[in-house]
Amino acid sequence: MPIIAKKAKQPNPARTLTLSLLAVILVGTVLLWLPISSKSGEWTDFIDCFFTAASATTTTGITVVETFSHWNFFGQWVLLLMTQIGGLGLVIILTFFNFALGRKMGLMKTNAVAGEVSVSGFIGAKRLFIRIGTYTFFLEFIGAAIMCFTLVPEYGAYGVFMSFFTAISAFCNGGLDLFGIGTGLSGYFDKPQVHIVIAALVFLGGIGFVVWDNVVSWFKTKRLSIYTKIVLIYSGIFFLIGFMAYFLVTILHGDAYQDMNIGDKILCSAFTSVSARSAGFNIRDIALVNDFSKIVTTILMFIGSAPASTGGGIRVTTLAILAATVTAVLRGYDDVRLYGHRVGKRLVYKAVSVLVLSVVFVLICFTTIYLLNPEIPEVDILYEIVSAFTTTGFSTGISASVDPISKLMLCLAMLVGRVGTVSLLLSFKGDKGDSGKNKILPDCELLIG
Repeated sequence: MPIIAKKAKQPNPARTLTLSLLAVILVGTVLLWLPISSKSGEWTDFIDCFFTAASATTTTGITVVETFSHWNFFGQWVLLLMTQIGGLGLVIILTFFNFALGRKMGLMKTNAVAGEVSVSGFIGAKRLFIRIGTYTFFLEFIGAAIMCFTLVPEYGAYGVFMSFFTAISAFCNGGLDLFGIGTGLSGYFDKPQVHIVIAALVFLGGIGFVVWDNVVSWFKTKRLSIYTKIVLIYSGIFFLIGFMAYFLVTILHGDAYQDMNIGDKILCSAFTSVSARSAGFNIRDIALVNDFSKIVTTILMFIGSAPASTGGGIRVTTLAILAATVTAVLRGYDDVRLYGHRVGKRLVYKAVSVLVLSVVFVLICFTTIYLLNPEIPEVDILYEIVSAFTTTGFSTGISASVDPISKLMLCLAMLVGRVGTVSLLLSFKGDKGDSGKNKILPDCELLIG
């Protein structure tokens, strides 16, 4: 009698990503906790180490201790590696090196890993993984090399490390930097070569790997996918919205920016608009000038960058689908339409689910931290939570002063935001399928609106 092999169980991409991130966070926490990582040679508070490791691995960038002054060279290397791993994903990095070395991977493993960058198929995944690794390391190297011309004359050999640390952090939308060695990043507002490189790396990391692949192939095909068009259009729209809002703040609060000419204000506003949607770098804290700027920044952070990128947020494509859904309702369409294409119901359902689950999760975090820290202004708490959840890294400074439970809640927000609310919940779901798939159900009539 022939033996029928049991069907292999498909790996769950979301579960794989979650577990790999947790593993990196735990290893990083232990390394940072050891005295060999701090400049004082003393043990660092374990919760602070866990928070820092979570922030670096999820490419958030919120800090509870100053990166340059607290961590020594070894500790800074640990942060650098966690940021790089978190930006690309541990599984994607390992897969890239497997392909680069000519090692074979099973079809199921390849397709499972492809889920992390929203592609399917063995050939597409293999090609994209090679390009992801190649483009990433190339762009980070070019960015670091350009910054070396500014940082090496000022800091010597350490300027080389600073340049690579900043380039990797910027491309991975990490938000960590070592400019605490001097006057901070604000001390370079008159050196556009530094800020332009950082902003360019943040943008390239934030539009996503799939967009790169499509843009590069455009030179051969002369065609861009609807996905790429939406990402580029909506990224441009939100950049302009952020730029105009921040530039308005610099004009209305001129006393805080009196050392800047009009060109510096334009550069600062543009830089902050790029950074606000996922990176968390700051030339000047335009985002913290008043409640208006905080609310604008909170909205930009919540929207975030593109899927399959190093950024966070609910993603621009989610917002595009939600906007198209509202338009379809107002115009009386029977289906959702987006730039001449029909959007499938499953995508609409997922977009709505992402929005609802994200809002609910943020409200739960907000309520918890507010109850534990009622003395902190509500807008600051919301700002900090959204920054953590969207892995942006902007901070009002409250993370360092809140209680341990609130810090752990912010860590959870970083992890959930990096993996995604829907993806995280699906990672715990069994593979039973839809038990009611073939059932015929009666229509439900409800009053809405």
